[in-house]
Amino acid sequence: MDVVVFESLYGNTAAIARAIAAGLGEGARALTTSDATPDVVRSAHLVVAGAPVHGLGPPSERSRASARAKPQGELRLEADLGHVSMRAWLDTLPRGPRLAAAFDTRVRGPLGHGAATAIAHALAADGLTLLDEPRGFTVHLHTSSSQPGALLGVGELDAARAWGARLRALAAAA
Repeated sequence: MDVVVFESLYGNTAAIARAIAAGLGEGARALTTSDATPDVVRSAHLVVAGAPVHGLGPPSERSRASARAKPQGELRLEADLGHVSMRAWLDTLPRGPRLAAAFDTRVRGPLGHGAATAIAHALAADGLTLLDEPRGFTVHLHTSSSQPGALLGVGELDAARAWGARLRALAAAA
């Protein structure tokens, strides 16, 4: 079984995670950090983990609280804090051996990097073997829409599915 574990505040990272799982193929599951328990992760062959970029890394408790105070769109979509943060989930990650990859959702520019790299380092430190370089998927900074995932850039879901298929091929060759 392959799992794509995500932290998502406004639905963007969740949409990317589901697209990656679709690219990985049958049996792959996209799970929130709360649903990806240590037992689930232990049974996984491939673990792909991702989160949005906040302050050059995965969200912290402080940045999550700040996001809660900034609803998105006309209907004021609130950040979903009902799951464990990626940082806390990584602290509970069972050690390898498993295959792994990391991704993030980010805005363009110098401040839109860092979460995928930090996640990749944590996965490798726990004995997982990274299949590919950390990958970023672009989101817009603001939207008037209140739909979850409304900040995603054009073509990013297709790119996520394609990356999932690439990871499937790399895992098969490993």
